[in-house]
Amino acid sequence: MTVKQVQVYSPGSIANLGPGFDVFGVALDNLGDTLVLKEILEPGVKLSIAGIGSEKIPIQPEKNSSGAILTKIVKDYDLESGFSATISKGIPSGTGLGSSGASAAATAIAVDLLLDLRLSNREMVRLAAYGEGAIAGHPHADNVAASIMGGFTIVGDDYEVVRLDAPQIGIAVIVPEIFIPNKTRKARMLLPEKVNLSDAVKNIGHASRMATAVALKDPVLFGKNICDFLIEPYRAAMIPNFWEVKKAALDAGAYGCSISGGGPSIFAVGEPIEEISNAMIRAFNDIPCKAYITQPSNQGGRVI
Repeated sequence: MTVKQVQVYSPGSIANLGPGFDVFGVALDNLGDTLVLKEILEPGVKLSIAGIGSEKIPIQPEKNSSGAILTKIVKDYDLESGFSATISKGIPSGTGLGSSGASAAATAIAVDLLLDLRLSNREMVRLAAYGEGAIAGHPHADNVAASIMGGFTIVGDDYEVVRLDAPQIGIAVIVPEIFIPNKTRKARMLLPEKVNLSDAVKNIGHASRMATAVALKDPVLFGKNICDFLIEPYRAAMIPNFWEVKKAALDAGAYGCSISGGGPSIFAVGEPIEEISNAMIRAFNDIPCKAYITQPSNQGGRVI
């Protein structure tokens, strides 16, 4: 019997994780999107969005990570039917927590099941990255890989992904209530075309130790290597009080602290995570913030 409806949960994620720009990602516990996907007789794609920040998310398929994927599937498989997708957002959009990536990941998983496409993880990551391209202007896979596969992911060429269980450690994500127009594109534009060799060497060292820490299940080594000399110094300019917030996190006991995704969220790892979170909020001074206390999730997208 052909399945005509499927419901999928996909976790949010932190990408550009420390020294792993466009490469490292980690899935987050208790932060995610839920998608109900139905096959309908009418051609085309119909989107409905509810939940956190839903009023800011476009429902035109070509401007939405989920809608772009479904439109591509209709075209690629020459379908006479269409799709109805209802997304319940559990992740604020535009904050660096993989909001569009979670929706894209859930959609790739759901459409694979609905149509019995039997896609490999690599093919699902590729499809979800295509959806991300509808938002960011180009496909990238660091968020969607973590949301699909869970745990700690390392994205390679042509969507090859290495996945490991992430060490369990407290994560505080602080989301300042600031608006950055065209944030993703601006965040890319801030980056230099050339970097110092010494900075690149430092990043390679931290990235190597970070991946080793994951393999060894060492949360302290993992956190202490969340150090970025290539991207963070430039993107910090987008976030008011960034350096003060980072110092407050480290002074409160965080092992590491950096920008979550493309920002403006800032995340820290360590214990006691509530005290670290409170210190970061205070350091934002008079800027209103939302705090999320979470940890890595070793479960990726799944049917619920």
